[in-house]
Amino acid sequence: MRFIRELYISRSLEGKEKKIIAKLKLGIGIVGVYCIAVPLYGSDPLEIYNAAELKQRWYRRSPLLIVGLAGGKKEAEYLSANILSGIYERQGDYDSRRFFNIGEELPERSSAALS
Repeated sequence: MRFIRELYISRSLEGKEKKIIAKLKLGIGIVGVYCIAVPLYGSDPLEIYNAAELKQRWYRRSPLLIVGLAGGKKEAEYLSANILSGIYERQGDYDSRRFFNIGEELPERSSAALS
């Protein structure tokens, strides 16, 4: 799991991002925090994960790129909409992989990943 340098943060979490990132990297549970990420697979522009889901070892070792942190599901939805609005204003589409410049770093989906 990786994080962009200038994370998008909801107002309720401002000033707490370093502590949250440290807990996420260690797999410590965090209640009420949602992470916004560039999807590993598929064509969705962004994905929202409950921080509890990211406790799994697979996520901590994956190339998942976290771009935002929010203090609740509604805040995560609102923050995602703001991120996508900014992406569209800058490049005219919602291609978050190109915006965050990670297109070639992501793994290809294999049949083994589906089993």
